[in-house]
Amino acid sequence: MSTSRCSVCGNPAPSATCLRCGSALDRCDLLAPARRGAIGEFFAGIGLALRGTKLVLSSPALFALAIVPLALNAIVFVGLVWLVLANRHLLEPAFEGPWWTGFDWLRSVAAVAIQWFGVLFGLALAALSTWVIYPIVAAPFLELLSEGVESLVVGQKDQRKFSLSYVVRFWILPIVQAAVLALFTAVLGFVFVVSSFSAVLAPLAFVGTLWLLAVTLCDMVIARKSFPAGERFAFVRAGLPTWLGLALPFVFAPFLLAFAVAGATLVELRQRTLVDQ
Repeated sequence: MSTSRCSVCGNPAPSATCLRCGSALDRCDLLAPARRGAIGEFFAGIGLALRGTKLVLSSPALFALAIVPLALNAIVFVGLVWLVLANRHLLEPAFEGPWWTGFDWLRSVAAVAIQWFGVLFGLALAALSTWVIYPIVAAPFLELLSEGVESLVVGQKDQRKFSLSYVVRFWILPIVQAAVLALFTAVLGFVFVVSSFSAVLAPLAFVGTLWLLAVTLCDMVIARKSFPAGERFAFVRAGLPTWLGLALPFVFAPFLLAFAVAGATLVELRQRTLVDQ
């Protein structure tokens, strides 16, 4: 049975006027620019990522909601990086047998190169693990942050009654759904990370990683709206250039994913306003 949804915000809306957004947007300026071509949409996604970050930093209420997710994100990422660096000696190869006379220096160079290649691989896995673990541990806080950004755009707080079903949909289901998506992210992400160390496959691996992060960000902002997983992938596919642009800055800064959630909320609402254009 399909769920009746608001065409403006996408939340379940059994009544004519959505209790979440009032079936209207108050700050359409936050969702600019209008639809562009694929390249324009990619840069629009980058712009919305920066706008979401600026909104959080300039709004005390939003920044207060972001403090816990940012702290959790930093703890997860820094902890994993420390784990890699603290154990880098385990990656140093133990060469057996003598080397050619006069080439002992090459043994040291090779050992250091292999060790730090392993460290780079470990750091890539640390970033991937952050994407996998973080949405699970921070899901409720990210939901609140996304809800706060959405309230700013629609111009009102959520008018729906606080009930057990609301708590289950808003808090419990996002955590479960984040855990399911984490398994998918872990498998595909590991393949992308391994592939990135091949000169031929590296560009494809980077694009794959970018897409994976885009899907993760989309899931963070629409999980509370009870969308089936298949529809979430379809939602990203429909606005792929924009979502890839949104994800790009955070591929290099996975410890700032809370800001990415703010940008993803803007991308999601903007995509809905462009459906009929």
